[in-house]
Amino acid sequence: MNMQKFHKCNRLLGYWQPAALSLIVNNTMFTLLILADDLTGALDSGVQFAKNGITAGVLPGPPSQEALPEDTEVLVINTNTRHSAPEAARLVIRNCMERYRAIPYKYKKTDSTLRGNIGAELEAFMEGAGIKRIPFVPAYPDLGRTTRGGIQFLREKPIHETEMAADSLNPVRESFIPGIIARQSRIPVRCFASGALSAGGEGGVMVFDSGSNGEMAAVAAALHERNLLRASAGCAGFAEALMNFIPFKRLSSPVSMTPPPAPRPLLVVSGSVNPVSLGQVRAALREGIRGFSLPAEKLCEDIWFTSAEAGTVVKQCSDALRQDGICLIGTNRALGACCTCGFLYNLCAKRNKLLGIEAQAGQTAGVHEENISGRLGKLVPGILRETPLHLAVFGGDTLLGIMDALCFDYILPIREIGPGIVLALARGKINEMFIVTKSGAFGGEGAITEIWNSLRNPVY
Repeated sequence: MNMQKFHKCNRLLGYWQPAALSLIVNNTMFTLLILADDLTGALDSGVQFAKNGITAGVLPGPPSQEALPEDTEVLVINTNTRHSAPEAARLVIRNCMERYRAIPYKYKKTDSTLRGNIGAELEAFMEGAGIKRIPFVPAYPDLGRTTRGGIQFLREKPIHETEMAADSLNPVRESFIPGIIARQSRIPVRCFASGALSAGGEGGVMVFDSGSNGEMAAVAAALHERNLLRASAGCAGFAEALMNFIPFKRLSSPVSMTPPPAPRPLLVVSGSVNPVSLGQVRAALREGIRGFSLPAEKLCEDIWFTSAEAGTVVKQCSDALRQDGICLIGTNRALGACCTCGFLYNLCAKRNKLLGIEAQAGQTAGVHEENISGRLGKLVPGILRETPLHLAVFGGDTLLGIMDALCFDYILPIREIGPGIVLALARGKINEMFIVTKSGAFGGEGAITEIWNSLRNPVY
């Protein structure tokens, strides 16, 4: 198909055509650099600026070059180090800091429940920025993440006493932030009550308590007065608090004025095994939304994606989208599947109940979820050819796989559907589409219905 016909087909399908791209050969156009350890985290940070009219471009990995809109002021990079060994994570952070040293403001985005290589990455970030102390504000009050006495809480419980302790990839074993950082670094850590700030010149990580957006804004203002915001750290909550203290050049982004998505079926792709996402999937299935679960051993085999069985899954999923307007697809564990047959979850569950087979929500021995969730993306192009759709993606590894399968180069966040649930445009050299992204740990039980309703009845 020639390019003229390709673009004509996309117009008929209702896809936006990409704006002209500008190849960035230096970093002078950027005002802020954000380094996040996973892709959904990169998006929920970037959207804090996008929703305020600042163009944020999210790259799926540390690149050799970038093609982003000319008005991009916030460069957000997924370092993809959440599951890395600490030394590997250090190296990636150091390399990014070296490459982007000319950007005047820098922010190390961390997970709001402190999963990942917190100590190693903060230390490498400080070394790359050439600073001896860094403010760290890990609270995200809008999602129930608060900090008191240097302890991180989730809905008023220390995080190690919540469902985050059961996270199969990054279980949280401790809630005291200095203890978490000390596991991977020797940098000193000091804790500050909200609003308190020592005038001393001591080095290390400065952990600030915060229990509300107002308290975070007060911390940001105090740090700005002392010129301590050139390099800082925290999650998406504090990223938004930086808005008023960074001298952005452009305050109206064309992306923020993007027309809402046209009505279209919604395919929810989940590779997340976080207990929060599992609860959201269960709630959707109880409401009668159909879902397809795929066993790990099949996703691990490249040849399976060209098999008749894979074609059947694509067809069944496309039929469900046309009939119902929504369906789910995911790994066995992500959909809480009771078997490994690969059939529609609802039907399979009923069949097993009739046969008296007990549900087993395990995974294939020796197969790690982070290695297979990204491979779900290999099915999406086939479904997309059958049915024009919007995508909602749960989990950073899954989103990364979809970016690769659909040949998207970067993502432009637009706005939040809810805290931590991001509507964005994913773009490649010849195409783009709307996607909704969410970290596995974000959102309420009814998140899937909330996303679907928002796309069916968009309000800007």
